[in-house]
Amino acid sequence: MSLISFIGQAWRRFIFLLRRRQMDQDLAEEMRQHAALKAQKNIAVGMDPKEAEYAAQRQLGNLTRQREESRQSWGFPFLESIAQDIHYGLRGLRKAPGFTTVAMLTLALGIGSCTAIFSIVYAVLLRPLPYKDSSRMVHVWAVTPLFPEFQMGQSAPDMNDIKTLAHSFAATTFYAPRRKILTGNGEPEQLSVAEVNSDFFAFFDVHPVQGRVLLSDDEQKKNGDVALLSYRLWQRRFSGDPSIVGRQIMLDQKPYTVAGVAPAGFAYPEKSDAWVPLVIAGEAKTLRTHWAYFLLAKLRPGVPLKSVQSELDGIAASIAQQHPKEASGIKFPLATLQESAVGKGKAELLALLVAVGFLLLIACANVSNLVLSRGLKRQREIAVRAALGASRGRIVRQLLMESLLLAFAGGLAGIALAAQGVGAFRALAPAAFPRLEELKVEPATALIACLITAFAGVLCGLAPALSTSRANLNLALKEKTATAPARRFSLRSFLVITEVAMALVLLTGSALMVQSMARLLKVDTGLRVDNVHSALLNLPRGRYASEDASRLFAQRLLDSLRAQPQFSSVALSSSTVMQGGTSLLVLERETLAALGIKAETLNLESRSVSPGFFETMGVRLVRGRFFNDRDVKGALQVIILNDSAARRLFPGQDPIGRTIKLGTEAADQFQIIGQVADTLDVSLQGRPQLQVYAPLLQSESVGQNFLNILVRASSEPSVAVASLRRAVAAVDKDLPLTKVQSMVHAVSETVAQPRFRAWLLSAFAFTGLSLTLIGIYGVISYSVGQRTQEMGIRMALGAPQASVLRLILREGVVLAVAGAACGLIGSFLLMRLLASQLYAIKPSDPLTLTGAALLMVIVALAGAYMPARRAMKVDPMIALRYE
Repeated sequence: MSLISFIGQAWRRFIFLLRRRQMDQDLAEEMRQHAALKAQKNIAVGMDPKEAEYAAQRQLGNLTRQREESRQSWGFPFLESIAQDIHYGLRGLRKAPGFTTVAMLTLALGIGSCTAIFSIVYAVLLRPLPYKDSSRMVHVWAVTPLFPEFQMGQSAPDMNDIKTLAHSFAATTFYAPRRKILTGNGEPEQLSVAEVNSDFFAFFDVHPVQGRVLLSDDEQKKNGDVALLSYRLWQRRFSGDPSIVGRQIMLDQKPYTVAGVAPAGFAYPEKSDAWVPLVIAGEAKTLRTHWAYFLLAKLRPGVPLKSVQSELDGIAASIAQQHPKEASGIKFPLATLQESAVGKGKAELLALLVAVGFLLLIACANVSNLVLSRGLKRQREIAVRAALGASRGRIVRQLLMESLLLAFAGGLAGIALAAQGVGAFRALAPAAFPRLEELKVEPATALIACLITAFAGVLCGLAPALSTSRANLNLALKEKTATAPARRFSLRSFLVITEVAMALVLLTGSALMVQSMARLLKVDTGLRVDNVHSALLNLPRGRYASEDASRLFAQRLLDSLRAQPQFSSVALSSSTVMQGGTSLLVLERETLAALGIKAETLNLESRSVSPGFFETMGVRLVRGRFFNDRDVKGALQVIILNDSAARRLFPGQDPIGRTIKLGTEAADQFQIIGQVADTLDVSLQGRPQLQVYAPLLQSESVGQNFLNILVRASSEPSVAVASLRRAVAAVDKDLPLTKVQSMVHAVSETVAQPRFRAWLLSAFAFTGLSLTLIGIYGVISYSVGQRTQEMGIRMALGAPQASVLRLILREGVVLAVAGAACGLIGSFLLMRLLASQLYAIKPSDPLTLTGAALLMVIVALAGAYMPARRAMKVDPMIALRYE
């Protein structure tokens, strides 16, 4: 068929659709005229008029069939039959409002949950970062034998070598995150400021909305100190003032000229508020152990990540060979920018996606059971349609169409539910959840929801449609009420077993996560955090540039805090407590050899603390003494060890009074004056580490311009916080406090991610359990309805009600046990995926698996009990007459 004839035929069929009624009338009139002409010819040859009409009808054949065949050649018969199926399906669903509502809501729950979680997975794992060529952007980290468990930044010499020797990079840039205090034009505010090189904004292809970006001349300070503001800071702090460019702002008590404003949405790295030039000076230019800069690179198009990593491995080996003392064993692992943004959240999200997929399958199995029950009640109707000439394929298509309509309605409701679910997720998720501000239901995820809807429709309708269309139609036509032959195992039973198995997997995962959380919260940290409040304080480098100035400020702050009557004890620390902050101290081979320890190096966690730290945090003294106000600069250098460090460095000995060298200089000798109990002061997970404490007012840590304030107060939290702010303002009114919170909240925040994950899995498990309960109730209820006569005969012959109850309950228990057996196998295999997210419990924990299986059996008994009670109350005489 030529293209022109095809277009002509399609046009004629389209015109038929527009003029269908008129053409039907014309066709009927033409056929009546043919019949009349035939009848006249028959009369002309001498036939009786009535006989002539009958003869004409016999000669012309079945006029109705001929009209149908004509319509087949005129219109689009397949589309018309689909439209008929849709119209008939809508009418059928409208006549069964209860069935339609339950099925639609069940599917909406499954589709909505699945769409919401997929929207989150898409936003976090699949959606490209909002930077040009972001798929080619990578982080180049450094890993050294001294700190093999940490990915660190680069040193300036290593960065220069990588940029010179690596040929796989199209562009590079680097930055260093900092904290600076903005003063003037309102209350003092701590900003997240990134020190960047001049290629930084070109690397991201970012163009300012006001002014200019940072230039290479800015690194040489030819234009003085300049800063680029984020769009958010410009709007929030300066009300979007268009004349902001050229104005001066104060950062760390130092004037900076505003060079420009970044576009809205750009805030890399770490939601930066401003960017200033990065100047590498002094020994940082040549020191290879100063890992302070984060190196970004953009791969050349078409270069695979594996080949780039091989090239970096060669560069690392070359650097290690040329500088064995400083860079021996160094590695430069790569990570895409997207992987760095996601962090450890990938495994958690995939686990949630699997869980919600199970929930969707449970919902589909439940709806399939409902559709199958309705199909069995409609066998007489289907038999009539088959007797009138409908093929099995036509019947299956009609039943599938009804399921698709159900899924479509459930899908629309599910998308609305997904939008609400994503909003709730953003509100309830921990603040550290990756890319949280980008979560939303997008057109791409709406398309996925449509695909899920189609899948759910086919999944819900195919098996019931095939089963219903294969029924004994002769038997259905003979009986007033169609019944299915009783079988020990049916499609309905299979669907219930599937529901139980998948619900058990969800339940097991939820139980493991909840138990893991419970055990994590019961961990003995060695700290007493009740009534303790903490706050962070950054000292401006301009005002507190020297160690002496920082030390004087720390002493004055301690005095101001002690003067507050609400505080029973106060302390300062060089790093945070229970907020992920720590410092590492490396003991070299010479120091270890002097202690009789055979090892190349040994890492210890170090913390500089003021007097009162151990009393404030409730750390138990094992022997010796705590720090006091006499442990200051110029006095005897002292330290305190925890139990683990004391046992490792002085096994079987009393460390009090011993001296240990903690540096490379001859004067780096420290006397051990105390031993304290082990604590978990970084995270609840893991084991106590080797820790060493130094006096804050004696160590160099006080010059790092960072302090963590800790106070114990018996007053109300609001009063304690107000007193804390008042004490800081009395020393320096231009210093803002950040992260002011109770230590109880800080401890709670350390488990925010696993707690939220456990909550989500528990919600999915509860929903799956409820759907399974409904499914078991439905199948047992239908079975009781089928066996009404049997129950009547049993009770008429003297069977007690208890035996009828046991008979029906046994059916529910058999289904539950079969499903639980399958679910236990699935749980044993799948729970290994959660192993990295569990604490102090194994994925194959027998008590958890057994308890989950028993709960499923109890749910099955609950689902079967109501139909069983109904069967017990059946009147035998009514049951014997039941059809």
